Amino acid sequence: MASHVVPDPAPNAPYIPSVVEAANYYYGFPSKPRLVARSSCDVWMRPTGPEAYLVPKGLMPLGSHSLATVWEDMIGPALSRCLDEKEVKWLTMTPARIDIDDQPSRPVVVLVGVEPGSLTHELGIAAAVACRAVLIANSILDVHVEIRESKPSLGASLYRPAVTSNPAHHLIEPFATSLGLPISYAKTTYCQGTAGFFYTDSARPGKLFMLTARHVLFHPDETPNDLYVFKDGTGAPQRKVILLGKAAFDARVADIEAAILDKEVIVVQLAKRAAAAEALEDLDEAEAADEKEAVQTEMEQAEKAISAFKKLRADVLRDWKDEGSRVIGHVVLSPPFTLNFGTDGYTEDWAVFEIHSTMIARLNFIGNAIDLGSVGVDVLTSWMYPDSANPHSFDYPGNRLLRFSGTVSDEEMRRPPSHTQDQDKDAVIMVLKNGNTSGLTVGRLNNVRSVVRHYFEGQPGVASKEVAVLPRTSKSGAFSAPGDSGSVVVDGKGRVCGILTGGDGATDVSDVTFVTSINFLLKRLAENGVKANIFPKQANL
Repeated sequence: MASHVVPDPAPNAPYIPSVVEAANYYYGFPSKPRLVARSSCDVWMRPTGPEAYLVPKGLMPLGSHSLATVWEDMIGPALSRCLDEKEVKWLTMTPARIDIDDQPSRPVVVLVGVEPGSLTHELGIAAAVACRAVLIANSILDVHVEIRESKPSLGASLYRPAVTSNPAHHLIEPFATSLGLPISYAKTTYCQGTAGFFYTDSARPGKLFMLTARHVLFHPDETPNDLYVFKDGTGAPQRKVILLGKAAFDARVADIEAAILDKEVIVVQLAKRAAAAEALEDLDEAEAADEKEAVQTEMEQAEKAISAFKKLRADVLRDWKDEGSRVIGHVVLSPPFTLNFGTDGYTEDWAVFEIHSTMIARLNFIGNAIDLGSVGVDVLTSWMYPDSANPHSFDYPGNRLLRFSGTVSDEEMRRPPSHTQDQDKDAVIMVLKNGNTSGLTVGRLNNVRSVVRHYFEGQPGVASKEVAVLPRTSKSGAFSAPGDSGSVVVDGKGRVCGILTGGDGATDVSDVTFVTSINFLLKRLAENGVKANIFPKQANL
């Protein structure tokens, strides 16, 4: 019996969603946010019947739309004022398209995030309708406003990356000099993030630095929000940066032990296959010989892997078990966390730490490169080529290392080239990152900036602009998770877009990931006296 849908009587105005609608309206979003209100009068259809199922939704970049040309300078600020007048403690605003399975239309909405429980449905409807009126007054007639609950989130020497023939190469990666190093401040190892990228400074020859998000190394609730500058020779204590907090270290060791166990299970099964091949000889000698040869090859590979995994476990426990041995550097510069900074309007959330020369030197340094080995060649390539008829310029490197090759201008982020299209034939820049928590993921850069609102006790909210990354598809899951802050985000050519600073979702899973533009970061480094070379080579150390 086919499923059927029984709608409620159609209202002529936005209505309070039922408990079921509020919980399921965003079915398919990674964080499963709860709907508060929307400006649309369309009735949500609740599936019923024995074969009823919810149709998943996803987010897509805004793309070509009249809203894109007026969002940052006109509509975004106007909606911000409107929400303030309605006394809505909003957190984020993101214009995007809604991708609904099996439906050709992809409506444009402005998604507004609010703290869970902070806004009633009634007040939410009033705010959404008022914002919709602002859009209509500015001739934006086909865009609605939706308010959902959300929680924005502020994530011995290192090894040289192993060659692909080493079966442990993916397990070595967290301890290697490729990008995506999991880090924390030595005294708050429970607050973890990711190191962004290396740079050298001609004013400080021979030294190597890394840039990450400030809140990774300066816990906002435990550290004064002041300019931090460390100078050698002053006697001041170093603010030490540690590789892998205790929980993260234990998790990596557990990964190695699980890999050993998996291969041992395979060895047992291969022994059973060998015995079965012996019994097959009387029936088909040639087939038995082929099976024995195949089993022998697979047995050798499994035993080689077990040997490599056990060696890595021993090396890791010897080199890194002591927390003191995991101190890889110390913070040298971090301006205060500032919202809506300067004329750019970005959040200033960055810190620089100097790498100790005992950790990275010429012999193990490979420059700025992301190790792609945790995802299969065919899988990652398909992720980066969402439309095979219009392939992007991603070419999987022979050594797995995607190296920096430049930067993406703010203008190109706003107006992606028309020849780079996603699966929906929309111009888009596909990007990737390697984070401490969620690993290697691919997403779509939104062509308009999100507006993010932060609140501090006793003070009015302050809004900042952020570059937004949306999930790769409606089914791919989140681009980032807590602990990924600081990760560098690059396109398929290895051109840098910026560093990850947070996300927006109803849970710890992010529907939208926020990135601070590399162009803003390089400008601010220069204004703080840093001549950053983000393409360092071994000769620079």
